Amino acid sequence: MRIMSMDRRNASIAGATVAALLATAGTAFAQAKDDLWEVTMKMEMPGMPMAMAPQVHRVCLAKNHKDEDLIPTRGNCRVLDSKRAGNRLTYTMACTGEQAMTVSGDMTYGTDTYEGRMRMKTTSGDAMEMTQTFAGKRVGDCVAAK
Repeated sequence: MRIMSMDRRNASIAGATVAALLATAGTAFAQAKDDLWEVTMKMEMPGMPMAMAPQVHRVCLAKNHKDEDLIPTRGNCRVLDSKRAGNRLTYTMACTGEQAMTVSGDMTYGTDTYEGRMRMKTTSGDAMEMTQTFAGKRVGDCVAAK
């Protein structure tokens, strides 16, 4: 696979990808019994002249959330497979549309924390690989959107 150096088109794809991944489940903040998570994400791309600044956002998840709910996704992505062994989750995902890509990733859970890494490869247009690292920590209570 040929890795292209960062040009304007790739920069806009990377920016759109980060923005889409940040647009995860809606949040509603109030006193409640659900979990408010603060998630920090960092994107790395080979050939990119400078690193993108880490993105921080908050997401509210129901106490009874599934493991897959902590995986950063966008609307046109779906988890194909996930396996949990102890405190580690591995998964594969496929994203369709203009920015089609395949994703493999893993997460490790702690007490009120998690961290993970996703490796993404575009499957349309110019070949591009990206790695996204993320870390989440529970920061409070909220009311999860239904």
